[in-house]
Amino acid sequence: MATGNGGDIIITGGSVEIAFDEQTFPGKGGKYGSKEKRIVSVEVTGSDSKETQTVKIPADGKCTIRITTR
Repeated sequence: MATGNGGDIIITGGSVEIAFDEQTFPGKGGKYGSKEKRIVSVEVTGSDSKETQTVKIPADGKCTIRITTR
């Protein structure tokens, strides 16, 4: 899962699962989740522009969001 000097944080929906390795957050790697929660949208807001981008998740809730760190 890790790439370069960082690693990936992967958020998977239907049910919510977050996975990352120890290279991303030392001592904190693993998978965490809740089968009772559903991702319905994702918002990303830039700290410099305060611009927000919103992405709607498919009706079945099945998606993968990959965040790459350095």
